[in-house]
Amino acid sequence: MAFKQKVINFEISLTKLKYVPKHLTEIPKIISRAFEREITMKEIQPIIGSDHVKEWVLREDADIPEFYNAPNMMQEWIAEKLIKVKIPDGIIPKDFQPKRVKILATGKKLAKFFGEDSCSTRTVESTLKIFDCNHFYLKQTLPGSGASPHWTIYEGRWHATERGLRLEYLIRYSWQLSRKPAIDFSVEATKSELQTSLAWDGETEKQLNGNIPAIVGTDDFFWVELVREGDAGEAKIRWNEDCPEPPSWKRREKPERSSVAADARAEGPESQRKRPAEGQTSVPAAATPPRSSYPAAAPAAVAPPSASPPKVAPGAPMVTKSERKAEQPVAIAPDDQSPWPLYVGFSFYVVLASFFLYLYWNELNDECLSLGWKAGALKVA
Repeated sequence: MAFKQKVINFEISLTKLKYVPKHLTEIPKIISRAFEREITMKEIQPIIGSDHVKEWVLREDADIPEFYNAPNMMQEWIAEKLIKVKIPDGIIPKDFQPKRVKILATGKKLAKFFGEDSCSTRTVESTLKIFDCNHFYLKQTLPGSGASPHWTIYEGRWHATERGLRLEYLIRYSWQLSRKPAIDFSVEATKSELQTSLAWDGETEKQLNGNIPAIVGTDDFFWVELVREGDAGEAKIRWNEDCPEPPSWKRREKPERSSVAADARAEGPESQRKRPAEGQTSVPAAATPPRSSYPAAAPAAVAPPSASPPKVAPGAPMVTKSERKAEQPVAIAPDDQSPWPLYVGFSFYVVLASFFLYLYWNELNDECLSLGWKAGALKVA
């Protein structure tokens, strides 16, 4: 369903904000704060007071208390007094679609957080988007609102703190596609002191915990736990520059191979046999004296076998440590438990079964005797 409303009003709910302006000049200041630009009194004329049934045109300061103190035309539990003005041109984007186009945020998205938490007796889905222009977009959804869910959206500025983020709320608006009866879409002002803080959960900067404004129930705020979603295609951001990057669990770095081992493999086995050991000097073949010039030496003692693992032939398959462990026999611990509890239990079962069989046998004998007496009595009769 396309958004067809051409004129969008800005509303200041005096009932929700618990605020009554004393002068009409306060109205442009409220709108200027909300849209972060200077707006004059001339750009927002006419200023209209309403209770959703009747309207009052506010031309001077004396008209404000007259409008506010007038009797409400609606029931008390839904009665509301508000001031609405036309939003000047150039503030709302021309292609504006609620929930699709942002009003304040114009930069690139840095991060997105999502959470599903309980607010009063309802479940609220919260989505927080952070932009590099220092604006944020907070959408709260009531999933069980029929075919078309109800959305309430906050926009404002975010500020980085030592522990997380501080959100400064500037505007609010609600939207539902199949809203009946149809109500004109409008942007609402927020309290000037409406700010909340969200703190990182741990050092990973993957989750934000804190309070945000409530859209249902009687409480002003409710607790949320927002988890950061994937950053594919988004600008990278580092909140805490002092904290080192955690090691990647997707890519494992391979250990560097020693240059000596690499050279030895490149030269082949022939070059290894020709190369002298470290610390020894090669002797030319011509300088070697004849074998007969050496005195006869005693036979060398047999060296004990070393504890080093046996060498593997070049073509032999490698045996891993786990396979070697599997080949070793596993010692089974002897069963030291006494069998007497088993014997006692079996004996008790035999005695109990014998007792029930004895009772059953007596009942059969009694029945047989009674049948015999009855048969004898019938013959006599």
